[in-house]
Amino acid sequence: MWFETIIRSETGCAAYMIGCQRTSECLVFDPTWDIQPYLDMAAKKESRIRYVVDSHSHADHVSGARRLAAATGAELVMPKLADIAYEATRVEHGDLIRMGGLGFEIMHVPGHRPEQINVLVYDYPRGDEPWFILTADFVMVGDVARPDLAQSAADGAPALYNTSIPRFLNLPDHVEVYPGHLAGST
Repeated sequence: MWFETIIRSETGCAAYMIGCQRTSECLVFDPTWDIQPYLDMAAKKESRIRYVVDSHSHADHVSGARRLAAATGAELVMPKLADIAYEATRVEHGDLIRMGGLGFEIMHVPGHRPEQINVLVYDYPRGDEPWFILTADFVMVGDVARPDLAQSAADGAPALYNTSIPRFLNLPDHVEVYPGHLAGST
């Protein structure tokens, strides 16, 4: 397995690429509009982009997921609850995407957005438990998502508190956390 972080320094947004060396395929999580860094990384790793996953409808950056999927022939993966008018494979809590020796388990984490998902990443040759989680805009350094940006706080805050935070806190302690926003945006 290989794992790369691609950061858009202007906004502090982080996208992730996870690849399976056995199948020479990879998954891209939350790509920003400029798709060239993902194409370059896939070429560097001699890997074909097989899946492009968008965690939610973005308010903080323009997603490049559709552009990247179209440019590479990858499968576009979106949350089942996302309000979209284009073709995508729809996923919900508990769904598992397999790619060689890797597994990507969908964890629905409403609150910031009703449809938001996180991805638990498994490297089965290492073991049967998740290795890390990609949290998008749900868990950030020292904070959790704002529930008031794209919905009423009256709806988002209870969903965050009652559903998302317990799901996150019930993960094994060894699971590494990779947020969608990093400190230092300009």
